[in-house]
Parts: sequence; C-alpha cells; structure tokens
Amino acid sequence: MNASFLFPLAGIFTLISAYLIWQKTYQKDHISPSRTEALLMTLQSISAICTALGIVLLHPIEAQKIHFSLIEATASATLLVQLMYLFGLFRHGIQGLGLLLLPVIAVPLLVAPFLPVDRTTQPIILTSSILETGHLLVSMIAYAVLTMTAFHAVMLLLLDQALKRKKMHPVIQAMPALMSLETLMMSLLRWSVWLLLLAILTGLVWQWVDFSNFALLNHKVLLALMSFALLSWLIQQQRKGIWHARRTSQLILVAYVLMLLAYFGVHLINAWVG
Repeated sequence: MNASFLFPLAGIFTLISAYLIWQKTYQKDHISPSRTEALLMTLQSISAICTALGIVLLHPIEAQKIHFSLIEATASATLLVQLMYLFGLFRHGIQGLGLLLLPVIAVPLLVAPFLPVDRTTQPIILTSSILETGHLLVSMIAYAVLTMTAFHAVMLLLLDQALKRKKMHPVIQAMPALMSLETLMMSLLRWSVWLLLLAILTGLVWQWVDFSNFALLNHKVLLALMSFALLSWLIQQQRKGIWHARRTSQLILVAYVLMLLAYFGVHLINAWVG
C-alpha cells in the first residue's frame, strides 16, 4: 500500500466528516444527532488510521532514530490534531469545532503527496539521541494543543462579532456558547504554555548535552520563545482580571503563526526554493 495514497484518502474522509457537520448545521430537523455523531466518530477514526498507517509506511523510525521529511512532519502534526479532536468528540461531543477544524485538517492531508520526501536532498528532522527524540515529540504535542487553542480563538472571534451585530447565522448557532468557548480556550492556552516551556527546556538540555552550547539565535528557538512569552503574558493578564476576549483571541493567533513559522515555514520555503 502506498503512503501517498493513504494521506489523500484520510483527507477525503475528513472532508466527508466536515460535510456531515455542515449539513447538520443547516438541516437540524432532518438529521438524527446520534446518527451524525456515530458517523462522525467512525469517519474520523478511519481518517486517523489512514494517516497513522501512511506515516508508518514512510518509515520515519530507522536504526533507533527518528527522521522526518516535510511530509512526515506535516502528517504527524495533523495526526495529533485528529486524535485530539476525536478525544473531544468522545469526551465532550464538541462537533461544532469541526465546522472550521476539519476542512483545515483536510488540506495538509490532500497536499501531502506533493510535499518533498527525498531525504537525500531535502532538509529533514533527524534525531540522534533520546533527548532529541523527546524534544521532538514534546514539541509536536505542544504544536497540536496550540492548534486547538487557535481554532477556539477563531470561533470566539466569530461568535463575538455575531453577537455585536446581532446576527446569529446557523454556523454561529452550531458553535459552543461564548462562556464555554472562553473556558475551553483558556484551559488549552495554559496547556500550550506548559508544553511550550517543556519543549524549550528539553531543546536547551539536548543542545547542551549533545553540543555543549545553546543555539539561542536559531530561528526556531527565537520564534518559540516569542510565542511562549506572548502566551505567558496573556495568562498573567487573565489572572490579574485584565480580560479582553477579543484581544486575547487575536494574540493567540499571532502566537500560533509564530509557531507555524518555527516548525514548518522555514522548512517549507527552503525545501521548495532549494
């Protein structure tokens, strides 16, 4: 079985899942909620399995090392987000998040076959020690959690705008209540900060143990530190009672863009330009 076939297949199942949620949003009286939830769980489980199998077939683990090309890194990060959404469906029934999240998840899966995969010519992530492997795994989990935080921020911005305009579109009505969104977003934000801190610390420890120095001027470290500082400041503001939901959501998206640039942006540009 070809991995390049599995990723678009996973993307198609994800798009079908998104279609089910959008259809339910516009045809509430004609679709059984329990049937939709069961179909959604099934389709997303199949999609996650296809993504995981595609990653395994690319053989990212060889000779006790992990090495990711751009396609493997993208697929692995997408898989983590898929699993988090599945957990949310199972635990909290958060179907409304899929209105925005699922179409976006489908994009990297559908374009995965067109991403560079040749390890002999393209930049890769290559681990050579347990510390580096642990740093890579923590970083990817931090990215996945921050992705979920960013999507909650987008929903909060859309809901806030709709409430100000007093126009409740069916898509807006399908989203969680404003207070629930704020609570979930702040909970995810705190997890993001702790995971980012752990990723930065494990990265520094790995650099010191393996190379006896800190590469603080590396673009990844600088962007990760900027994102961590911004998110930490937001939490401090919330603890002080200085809470502006709209501004907080906007700054979370800024921090997310910084992390995107740190983990994928430079690699993507170098891979296609070089």
